[in-house]
Amino acid sequence: MSPTRTRLPAALLAAGLLATLAACGGSDDPDGTGAGRSPDGDVVVTAGATSGPATVVGADGGVVVAERRHFSADSPWNERVDGSPVDPASDRLMRQVQVREGVVEDGGSVRVQTETITDPIYINTEAWTVPVVAGGEPTLVVCRQSQCGDGDDEITLDIPADVDPDPRYDGWFTVFDTTESVAYDLWRARREDDGSISYHYMKRWDLDGPGFSAPQQVSARGSGLPLFAGLIRPGELEAGLIEHALAISLPGPAQNVFVQPASSTDGNGLADSLPEGARIRLRADVVPERPRDPATGKLIRLTDQQRRMADAIVLALRTYGAIVVDRAEVPTLYAQRDVTSGLLEGNELQSLDLTDFEVVELGERYRYPPAAGSDDSGLVTTRPSRAATGTTEEQP
Repeated sequence: MSPTRTRLPAALLAAGLLATLAACGGSDDPDGTGAGRSPDGDVVVTAGATSGPATVVGADGGVVVAERRHFSADSPWNERVDGSPVDPASDRLMRQVQVREGVVEDGGSVRVQTETITDPIYINTEAWTVPVVAGGEPTLVVCRQSQCGDGDDEITLDIPADVDPDPRYDGWFTVFDTTESVAYDLWRARREDDGSISYHYMKRWDLDGPGFSAPQQVSARGSGLPLFAGLIRPGELEAGLIEHALAISLPGPAQNVFVQPASSTDGNGLADSLPEGARIRLRADVVPERPRDPATGKLIRLTDQQRRMADAIVLALRTYGAIVVDRAEVPTLYAQRDVTSGLLEGNELQSLDLTDFEVVELGERYRYPPAAGSDDSGLVTTRPSRAATGTTEEQP
């Protein structure tokens, strides 16, 4: 179930941040012009077109922001991988990352239960995804605990008064400070009665930096990666072109092991499963079919708009792939909260599952936290056997 959404005024901006908020509210047309829409209300998308510097100005004089590619040109988020080699263990890793492990209490005893998740790809647009804001009213941002990450005891940021974190979904919230080209990711954030925003952890990101941290550094995500990196944004959907890697969460990423660009992990899957920070891409030989409801098996009816936007996401998954940023009950992509639910239903890629993907060759593995006797980075220099799984194959 998606939470109730507070409609943003056409003034607001949003992540990355966009300007065509007329598209955010489904068939609403705030200025009465119908600009950018076909006569039936669908957003008009030209496949392959590039998004221009569309902008919005807040009613309160908020910042004008253009949706653009974040981070440096050589950032992993901006690297094409359609020509990169496949990892030798790709098939095994993709099978294992579908396996979830959980502890079950049964009659006073405790046992580990595994479940293989074969659900198709889902796109979050409301629950468990990230609102990204900029401009608005000067707002006090206060840490609720003694260790705040990159936050001071309190700082003031420009934040729209009518866009709030949702505490039900870890209180994820990203604030762009366009005067300094930085973004602040907040974890367990909430709006207080006095209008301030409080939080448990803050991570500050340089929008012109690499988009990741050195090993063993944490962030508002379990993988140490930015909350806003890899989001599907409304301007990209309308332009029909996504030119960066997407963020994806999977059912069973490896526990205690990550690869860069991740810098930590909250994986709880098999020890030799696909680690967080890994990149997967849609195989070149996969031709998406019409999506089916995984519960009923019935075909899902898509509008022309949904099909065009699904095509843009598929193209991104082939060329830039998706970086594993977290764990989730089913394979999950993330669209920016508050401004994409009028464009996507979330079920547009339900014809694709993890068997349609392959793993781009992995880099060095790091242990999180570092094992006793290892260096501070946790770099894994040996490849132990997989005795725990009952095989003699070495961990790749």
